[in-house]
Amino acid sequence: MGLLTPASRWGLLIGIGLPTFFLGIIMLIFDAQGKEIQQTTLAGIAAISAIPNLLFFFWALRKNKDTTAYGILLGCILWALFTFGIKFFE
Repeated sequence: MGLLTPASRWGLLIGIGLPTFFLGIIMLIFDAQGKEIQQTTLAGIAAISAIPNLLFFFWALRKNKDTTAYGILLGCILWALFTFGIKFFE
């Protein structure tokens, strides 16, 4: 048996994929406007882009999909470590 069940893998995919998608969209908007993103701004945007995970986390808990909520929470923790790495190595 693996570490993650298929439901928690979907949660992990949502937990990491959703903030990555929002961060990519925001970076495309900044690029289209011709603005540069500073390192501190990037860390702040990366942190804020994880907020929609909160909605999916509580949705999974409300639907009694605990393993999916576990995966989303794991993805949020990994995203927080990524954000901390951006902030720490600026």
